[in-house]
Amino acid sequence: KTIAIDYRETAPAAAARDMFLDASGNADPAKSRHSGLAVGVPGTVAGLALVHAKYGSGRFSLADLIRPAIRLARDGIAVDDDLADSLPRARERLARWPSSARIFLKPDGTTLGRGDRLYQSDLARTLEAIAEEGPRAFYEGPIAARIVESVAAAGGIMTRADLASYRAVEREPVRGTYRGYDVVSMPPPSSGGVHLVELLNILEGFPLQDTGAGAAATLHLMIEAMKLAYADRAVYLGDPDFVRVPVAGLTSKDYAARLRARIDRERARPARDVGPGKPPSGEGDNTTHFSVVDRDGNAVANTYTLNFSYGLGLVAEGTGVLLNNELDDFAAKPDVPNAYGLTGGEANAPAPRKRPLSSMSPTIVFKDGRPFLVTGSPGGS
Repeated sequence: KTIAIDYRETAPAAAARDMFLDASGNADPAKSRHSGLAVGVPGTVAGLALVHAKYGSGRFSLADLIRPAIRLARDGIAVDDDLADSLPRARERLARWPSSARIFLKPDGTTLGRGDRLYQSDLARTLEAIAEEGPRAFYEGPIAARIVESVAAAGGIMTRADLASYRAVEREPVRGTYRGYDVVSMPPPSSGGVHLVELLNILEGFPLQDTGAGAAATLHLMIEAMKLAYADRAVYLGDPDFVRVPVAGLTSKDYAARLRARIDRERARPARDVGPGKPPSGEGDNTTHFSVVDRDGNAVANTYTLNFSYGLGLVAEGTGVLLNNELDDFAAKPDVPNAYGLTGGEANAPAPRKRPLSSMSPTIVFKDGRPFLVTGSPGGS
């Protein structure tokens, strides 16, 4: 069977609809991207622990799996490749916080560079605690207390109760078909799977093989289809625990045919003229992705992120844990874009313990019941 694990961050219980607005009622990016208000309750530890406990092979303990990461954090890693390239770009964000600067910057304020080593002793101790005690070591006790203290000092509202109550959730994947292939992807609160299927449904009706990959005519049709899908995203998609998302309607072949008829094959539609469709009602480069297939044919497509590269840039004091700024993915105000230019409405408004919409699209494609392609991508929208 194929299952989806949702370990998206949640808003703290004290979150409010207007939490990212200024005194004049306008969206304030400084609040949603650069302050402690941007930090969602972290889900990665709970999500990966759930996967191990419920779907692991049984051959490895959680401690076995964490041990290599502890060694890398404690003994250091060479600063090279992407790490060496990305640290200078994040220097300003990291330098704001003394707890981060001590790890990633040199005494003169410059970032670690090629030839240096990155040591993360606090992170090693945090990972050791999780290896010994399981995920509760992260969500309760001293580590949780330090995370909450750091978020509060940065202007945030997360509490120890928010951390203790966090749960990863199993959801039914989004499913579709494309030219004889079965497509299974991530459901809301990710918009990715719904819109991947919606886009493929629209494009299935065009003879793309005649024009070929990369051709102007092919790219035109893909772009026009994306405009229609993103117009739907802005209106209909949000946390399914809070809003009814018309997944079945958005991913239906009939709805795709209606959208396809709106595409002019000779002329691009201006963005201002693109509005959401009316799907049938129904029930409702900063990102990491990895795909794994084992010798028995089990397949995993996993996407997770801190939002910006290095997230908020804030390491929770004494933990080594970089904190996210995921709550910028909420619609701070209707039709006001987030950092990636994505707009939304009330379906994706901030609310207590709500998960912000994402665009991640971890996907498995099947041919004749067997995994054919296991894929995903950084880059959000």
